[in-house]
Amino acid sequence: MLPVISIGISIVIILVLLRFKVTIGLAMLAGAIISAIGGGLLGRPMLEVAGKTLSHPTTWELALTIAFVSALGKIMDKAGILALLIDSLQKLIRDTRYIMVAIPSLVGMLMVPGGAIMSAPMVEEVGSRQSMTPVKMAVANLMYRHLWYLIFPLFPSMILAAQLAGVNPLNIVLFNLPLAALAFLVTFLLLFKKGGRLNNEKFEGLNGSALKSFFKAIGPMLLAIILALVLGVYFPLAIFAGIMLVFVYLWRDEGYSLSRYFQLVVKSVNWPVFLAIFPIMYFKDVLEAGGGVEQVAIYFQDAGVPLPLLMVVVPFLGGFFTGSNTANIGISFPLFLPMFPEENYIIYVAFIYVSGVVGYLVSPIHLCLILTKEHFKCEIGNLYRYFLVPSGAIMTLGFILFLILR
Repeated sequence: MLPVISIGISIVIILVLLRFKVTIGLAMLAGAIISAIGGGLLGRPMLEVAGKTLSHPTTWELALTIAFVSALGKIMDKAGILALLIDSLQKLIRDTRYIMVAIPSLVGMLMVPGGAIMSAPMVEEVGSRQSMTPVKMAVANLMYRHLWYLIFPLFPSMILAAQLAGVNPLNIVLFNLPLAALAFLVTFLLLFKKGGRLNNEKFEGLNGSALKSFFKAIGPMLLAIILALVLGVYFPLAIFAGIMLVFVYLWRDEGYSLSRYFQLVVKSVNWPVFLAIFPIMYFKDVLEAGGGVEQVAIYFQDAGVPLPLLMVVVPFLGGFFTGSNTANIGISFPLFLPMFPEENYIIYVAFIYVSGVVGYLVSPIHLCLILTKEHFKCEIGNLYRYFLVPSGAIMTLGFILFLILR
């Protein structure tokens, strides 16, 4: 019973520390130590588990992938690729409504923390020309940025989930595609249910120059996705190839030297998230070594709590109370993965990922929600009136699909 109690305490401690703005890495390390003590791993066994974590190739593959992904997003922004992307979209898309979808979506793919504040002024510029209310512009900025967490395979949280579960991210994407499609459609109907096409003044049609700029802008991310997820190239190496493509752009256009570019890459890495990977993996290894997860499963079975109900509630609350999709995955995945059957394992993995994303999306301490609310000067209650509908649609369809496919 002690391991079960220690796991419960460790999760509460993690949530409290994150609520008080302690970094994810330190919070997960504190939780791991508490779980280790409760699992009888105090002393030498705790150090042995730490050695296993630090020496395991998966730990370093994940850490390097996260480091390179965070760097890729920032250097693409600093290289002016974001501006190029937005400009090409405005030339290629006739209907302003689709530009309102595209801007926060593509800015979100750059994976810059709090990046919603980067897209907010652009959304406001386009939306104000169409007399949209601040609330609707805020909802567009939030929803179309974060719905991609369900299906974009280069988001750090997607990579972390796939690595912890030992699956290809595309398997999670495949389950989530109908959920994302439904949420995109529902959000679009909520925002633009009145009126038809809204003409874009900057539209030029499918000219060669705009298409060239568009593919140049998405080239680094597209290259990384094809290499890693289609051709099976080592994930960090695939992301690094995207980083080097940005260097080619800067070297050709601005004369960047390799040493100067290397300094830019180092500065662009999200080091706190990179360092957090080690405590997250340590927390997982401690739970496995201490045997607490098996006892948790037995405890809930004896209490008559269905596993599907736990899969809805626990990841959702993890995302909701941490306001961080990465932190939630670090907490919930090590807890649930050993409980999943081998048959249709990926369905279980994908569904707890969905539950966490929805909890994160509607969290009142979610940084993007806070920044967007402040930018557009709107009440949080008015925002919830809009994005609870698509969020509820995601959870409902996701649960139905899970029950059908499991």
